[in-house]
Amino acid sequence: MILHIKPIGFTLCMGVSFLMPTQGFAVSKQPVQSVQQSGRCTGIILDEQGEPIIGATVQVKGTSNGTATDLDGRFTLSNIPSGSIIVISYIGMDTKEVKWDGQEIKVKLKEEQHALNELIVTGYGGQQKRATLTTAISKMDNKVLDAAAFSNVGSALQGSVTGLQVVNTSGQPGTAPSITLRGGASITGSAPALIIIDGVERTLSEINPSDIESVEVLKDAASTAIYGARANGGVILVTTKRAKSGTSSINYRMKLGVNFKRNDYDFMNARDYLYYNRMGFKRYTNAMKGHGKAADVDAQNGYSGWGYTHYKPRTDVMYYDETNAEHKRLLAEEGWQLMDDPYYGPEDGSKLLFKDYSGQLEDAIYHKQTLTQDHYLSFSGGNNMGSFVASLGYYNEDGVVRNTSFRRFTGSVKGDYQIKPWLKVRAGAQYTWYTKPDSYFGSWSSLFYRTRSQRPTWNPYLEDGSPAPGWSSSDGNYLYWNDKLTTSNGTRSETFNLGFDMTLIPKHLTLTTNASVYHVLDQQENFNKAYYTQSNPNNLNTTRRSYAYMFKDTQIQLNTILNYFNTFAEHHNVDFMMGAEYYDYNYFWMNASTKNSPTDDIPTLNAGADKDDKPKSFTSRNRIESLFGRFNYDYKQKYLLTFTFRYDGNSKLKDNRWGFFPGVSLGWNMMEEDFWKESKLSNFISNIKPRISYGSNGNVSGIGDFYIYGVYGQLSNYHGNTAFFDQSLVNTALKWEQSHTFEAGLDLGFFKNRLSLILDYYVRNTSNLLQSVNLPSYLGFSSIQTNLGKLRNQGFEMEVRATPVHLRNSFRWDLSFNLSTVKNTIVQLPKSDRPFNQLQGVEVAAGKVDADGKTPTKWIGGYREGGTLGELYGYSQDHIFKDWDDVKAHANKRIDNIAKLYGPGLADEVNPQTGVLYKNSTGWKPIEPGDVCWEDINEDGIINSLDRKVLGNSRPTVTGGWTSTLSYKNLSLFARFDYALGHTIYNDLKARSMGQFQGQFNLIDNVKDMWTETNPGASYPAFSYADQLNKQNIWREGSKFFEKASYMALREITLSYTLPRTWIKTMKMANANVYVTGQNLFYLTPFDGASPEAINGGYDYGRYPTPRTLIFGLNVTF
Repeated sequence: MILHIKPIGFTLCMGVSFLMPTQGFAVSKQPVQSVQQSGRCTGIILDEQGEPIIGATVQVKGTSNGTATDLDGRFTLSNIPSGSIIVISYIGMDTKEVKWDGQEIKVKLKEEQHALNELIVTGYGGQQKRATLTTAISKMDNKVLDAAAFSNVGSALQGSVTGLQVVNTSGQPGTAPSITLRGGASITGSAPALIIIDGVERTLSEINPSDIESVEVLKDAASTAIYGARANGGVILVTTKRAKSGTSSINYRMKLGVNFKRNDYDFMNARDYLYYNRMGFKRYTNAMKGHGKAADVDAQNGYSGWGYTHYKPRTDVMYYDETNAEHKRLLAEEGWQLMDDPYYGPEDGSKLLFKDYSGQLEDAIYHKQTLTQDHYLSFSGGNNMGSFVASLGYYNEDGVVRNTSFRRFTGSVKGDYQIKPWLKVRAGAQYTWYTKPDSYFGSWSSLFYRTRSQRPTWNPYLEDGSPAPGWSSSDGNYLYWNDKLTTSNGTRSETFNLGFDMTLIPKHLTLTTNASVYHVLDQQENFNKAYYTQSNPNNLNTTRRSYAYMFKDTQIQLNTILNYFNTFAEHHNVDFMMGAEYYDYNYFWMNASTKNSPTDDIPTLNAGADKDDKPKSFTSRNRIESLFGRFNYDYKQKYLLTFTFRYDGNSKLKDNRWGFFPGVSLGWNMMEEDFWKESKLSNFISNIKPRISYGSNGNVSGIGDFYIYGVYGQLSNYHGNTAFFDQSLVNTALKWEQSHTFEAGLDLGFFKNRLSLILDYYVRNTSNLLQSVNLPSYLGFSSIQTNLGKLRNQGFEMEVRATPVHLRNSFRWDLSFNLSTVKNTIVQLPKSDRPFNQLQGVEVAAGKVDADGKTPTKWIGGYREGGTLGELYGYSQDHIFKDWDDVKAHANKRIDNIAKLYGPGLADEVNPQTGVLYKNSTGWKPIEPGDVCWEDINEDGIINSLDRKVLGNSRPTVTGGWTSTLSYKNLSLFARFDYALGHTIYNDLKARSMGQFQGQFNLIDNVKDMWTETNPGASYPAFSYADQLNKQNIWREGSKFFEKASYMALREITLSYTLPRTWIKTMKMANANVYVTGQNLFYLTPFDGASPEAINGGYDYGRYPTPRTLIFGLNVTF
């Protein structure tokens, strides 16, 4: 079936024709109304303390005639009929309606009592008050965006919204956080949250936070069903600011911040580096005695005694000869030091002469402080015929790692105009350009493990002071390679939208249309200048590879929506919406590379003399056609019903192209019942609303655009021609991954809603999960994609808002708290020959070995029916052997088949694997004090792969956040925290250093905490050269490095001061606020790395640290 727009367009036109009354546009036939005398309405708007409110909106109800209060809180409205209802509103205060009788109006507004009047965006132009909402929709507190600086708005959601797990995977400026709703809806993880910005699917990195009016997160299927196929991972609705009729303003915001590097590990100075590495090497050579030839300590450039004379690059360490005049001269120079050699010294008194360059590489990699700038300027205005709002933004954050930053320019304009009383047109345009300069590293782990760990006896600068290249791009001075291996990038996006609102039946039926085009162009360029390495200084690499990549995509969205509102028999309120949408997404990318450019000065492709690789390009497209609707009903705002549906057709599918996704929810405002009002409970329980909902969503993000038509591979030279061949079997029967969610909720309010709670419990079952099924080799294909998996997520969510203190002297304390739990269970997987249809993972002992020597087994890790996602497994450390008595007591006759170790009681026994005594077996080593005593799970006296166990989970079980706001008159103190509990991270970066896997690198100071004869109670094993070649005390991934990573983070603390109104009035301003903010100040966590935030897969190989930031801000409105 070929998708087209005609059927839906025809259906919608027929619906409009059927519903449209003949008098819909008949202006001349409207009944004659009596003419009332009009006058001039004036008044003043005050707060509870009697202070004038500047910028309050004053509007004649049912019209677009409105204005805003001036610097004295006063307003004037002209041509107002006597008896008109005047509506006064201001952010954070209860809206008030007053009937004008011709006299001056004086109104005091009260601060809004939290939840019930909160307006919630529900999608496709829909809005509901919290009091009548029956679905699970959370709204982010806009205070989060006021003072902190965000390169990506997604970071502001962290800990701010229940059910949403937001993880800052990197502190690099501009990096998008990972966002997962309620544990995810796919085993493969391919169910991202849908981001809708003013009705258009976009990304959060493009939007200026200062443009945002509100952010809502649709969580349950009853609310997300309206977005159908794209909403399985939840929906984040971002609404940008709009102008208010009768008002005009200019707003300028400035944030200037200083970023400070967050420390993780301290590296050793040269003296400690030499001592611990040579001692560790000695431990290694002692263990190798009688078991094979050990490596040579003087082959290790960095701590070899011949580094100064025998190696390139030269390392400044040598065996000291007191008779050598050159040695004495060097010792007299600044920086050269002398120490006893821990390797040979005890036998022959050897000493080492060395120079210390520690810390210089850290300075070459990191800035000590960097700056963040955020400037924002907006203009808005309007009258009773139309309004507009325009903004410009500039954001620049320099990363703490040199050559990393994020710069963004944003511009937007939107407006509306009332052409006729029944017709309003809307239009808007948004432009964003940003660049995210990056380092030459393909992976940051190479920088944070290898480059930072370079030998402190190596001078990272040449004699002329220029950066030294070292051994390679990852084992040299960052500044040298950063200059030679250059990268640049830039992304530009434009969004254009146009629409109109047509009144078909005044106050009852409207027709809305929206059309948008969203275009993105991304470019990346790399160029390698000529370079050399110190290990081969005479070989200048002049390949000069030039690489260019371009990606562009275009997204078109068209929708038409009918909205019907009415009240029947005074109490039956109906709100019905019906719409159709067409979504078209296509993209194109290409790359090319050349080499052998004659000069470093021309980095473009055309300068290359030779083709480096065959140019490539790719294009693809997918489309969706949809019908959708929403029906809201309430009786006296007491009994509440919402029904939503979406009918989607997606071009990625064939036999099952169309999917129907309904959602229904019910609510009951018990406090509106007479029996409740008469109850004593109503004196302190001010709100109680039970809710229940059920709905479904679909997902096809894991299916390629043309998978159902076959995926083909290419041979570039087949008898002189290009040949194509089938790469996969076609499965036209693929279906939607489909989630069904049941939810029960309860909204509670106490003490006139000074304390309010929103509680939700949900169970989401996702079926038809996409899985690859292995095929017999004789078919010629290894696997086929099919729908065979089922996943269940269930959890509990809680939002709390409270005002514990609110005194008449203007002192107020507001608190908010949220908590989310989630548990996922795999229900069904494709059939396999393993228990519970296990996929991946490992087989381990399930209990003690029996009398026949057989061990019961089970599977852990991977995926299995009844199991959970994210299991981490390894070997469990019981303790570190303190001394020989400890070894003999716990491992006298133990065999370790992982590292080929034997207990002291086996030394003189024959090793069945070698046929000679254990103590003479090549490749085998003795278990000694300082080694790890591993848990022998099946108690068979042998440590092998069966002795692994689950050591944690990479996914948090509880997430949330809390805020506190203390305010007194013009001062306010706001603090925001978030937390995550229950997850584990394998600290691979720490393990690599403490295990000296590379053999010559510098070490972190934690090595000093490892076992020694003078530190027998250590929890880390003895340090050794290249642990993977020795005892594998660390290499085998033991429990000591699976670190609990639960944390609480202080994300923001802001002290703000609003200038007195007398000052503001004098300076002809509407409002002015100054503040100081601390951002990302600390983590409270047992995790020992740079960041305790959960990481996909659970292994931390080294991450860009999130900086601490101090911000000074200004917010002025004219």
